[in-house]
Amino acid sequence: MIADKNLMPIGKFSKSCRLSIKALRHYDREGLLKPAFIDQQTGYRYYSRHQAPEAIMIAMLRSLDISIPLVRVILESDKAQLKEILNREQQRIETELERQQQALHSIQRIAQAGELNPYEIAIRQEPDYTVCQRSCKTTTECMIEDSANLIYTLFDELKEAGRTYEHPVMCINEDPDNNEQIVVHACVGVSSPIPQLKHTEITTISGGPVVWLSHLGSYQELGIAYHSLFAWAQERGHEQRSAMREIYLNDPADTPEEQLMTEVMLPIF
Repeated sequence: MIADKNLMPIGKFSKSCRLSIKALRHYDREGLLKPAFIDQQTGYRYYSRHQAPEAIMIAMLRSLDISIPLVRVILESDKAQLKEILNREQQRIETELERQQQALHSIQRIAQAGELNPYEIAIRQEPDYTVCQRSCKTTTECMIEDSANLIYTLFDELKEAGRTYEHPVMCINEDPDNNEQIVVHACVGVSSPIPQLKHTEITTISGGPVVWLSHLGSYQELGIAYHSLFAWAQERGHEQRSAMREIYLNDPADTPEEQLMTEVMLPIF
């Protein structure tokens, strides 16, 4: 018999903390919450009443989808560390919610179309474009923000040169490299006389045949547009000639997200 009144068998402790016995045994194996005493003859686990607050905090953190390794760090953190950790978790959850929302919108788009390819796709001939161009290396997560920053920088530089931007407002997105880094070339059309820009390259984007579609809605949902173009082109035996292109037909600064118009193009031979 256990004489210490502060010790409770695992069943009673689990009820008092609203934690299952299975969870308590799992936390024991993970070294997160060890029993205060184990009877060597029976193998019964006993927990101290003083462990109840910690057990309840563990249950709360796990209910918030915080991982066991991170729970362990939190329990050993001071107030400043706790705030920093939870701020990071908040950002993680916000990012995940945004991804889930994007997935929901894409599923709704496909469901409304009633087929896996929800776009009308065709081939057209693109002209050559004279553009001012800036480039950067980015990631999938940051590509929209980084691309927008490049384009607005080009707008500002053209304005300083006494010029307005012209069609096309475009990004050329290279394929990801082995480190999942993506080179993005932001381009804005210019006409003669060609402006003299201090920090920006003037170049020509070659025209030619492209497989293209028109996307209405958030830039975050362009992934299914890319997949649709690749599937359509492969089915018809078209080979990719150069990097993917996006032409933006309106400005997100003054256009509701659901009304954004983007032409997505796959250059082909």
